[in-house]
Amino acid sequence: MGFLDKAKGLADQAKGKAGELAEKAGPGASKGIDAAKERVDKATGGKYHDQIESVSNKVEGVINKDQNGQSPKGDEGSGSGNADSTGKPDDPNAGPKN
Repeated sequence: MGFLDKAKGLADQAKGKAGELAEKAGPGASKGIDAAKERVDKATGGKYHDQIESVSNKVEGVINKDQNGQSPKGDEGSGSGNADSTGKPDDPNAGPKN
């Protein structure tokens, strides 16, 4: 057994353990996201409520994807999701849309 075979075996073990830990952490992560979402929304006076909800939903979608082994709804690619209706990226220097 060569070095690469041993490394592959160790990587497979680590992957299995990471999956187990992710399953245990998922519900706690969702609670933490909800708490953070509420605090940030309150701290900003609700000014960025829609953006906070959007990010929160995306993060929870990733958590659910990891728990269920499925892709979250609307996950069409690995882009940042910052595009307008024409599909062009938003101006990164522009302020929030209100």
